[in-house]
Amino acid sequence: MKILRNVVIAIAALLVLFLVIAFFLPSKFAVERSTVIPAVADSIYVRVVTPRTWATWSAWTAKEDSTLAYTYAGPDSGVGAVMRFTAKQMGNGEMEIVETVPGRLVAYELRLVGTDMKVNGRVTLEPSGEGTKITWRDSGDLGGNVLLRYLTPVLDGNLAAAYEKNFAGLRRETAAN
Repeated sequence: MKILRNVVIAIAALLVLFLVIAFFLPSKFAVERSTVIPAVADSIYVRVVTPRTWATWSAWTAKEDSTLAYTYAGPDSGVGAVMRFTAKQMGNGEMEIVETVPGRLVAYELRLVGTDMKVNGRVTLEPSGEGTKITWRDSGDLGGNVLLRYLTPVLDGNLAAAYEKNFAGLRRETAAN
């Protein structure tokens, strides 16, 4: 009986330690990557500013999660264009285009259902000798759930991998035109 009590105390102590550590992990994150795509900025911009095209080139496709389904609201592209998604693996949420500068910038907000987490994304485009330099940046706050703070260390790697897929998809799409 004494062994069982010690095991329960040890498990409780580990859980408390797990929670205490979470309070000291950062709740804010920022991830950014850049590449050069051999295409003019306008051909990249038109794809990024139009959420209805993301399913053809982005990392977030049915290939990654067969349950992924998109619906759209607002204008087809530009400020106010909204892409809602549901998926068993990726979760549910919506992305809204909140700022644009034609041929140069697309900014969006990504909100995930069931969390108070909001991601602010920016895709910037600038001329480069070999085409267009595209910089993708996501930043945000994981919200009040301290357990989500354990995601902060893995977000960099996961988002970086997603950006690489996005860059590859945009390369493929712009080369086809």
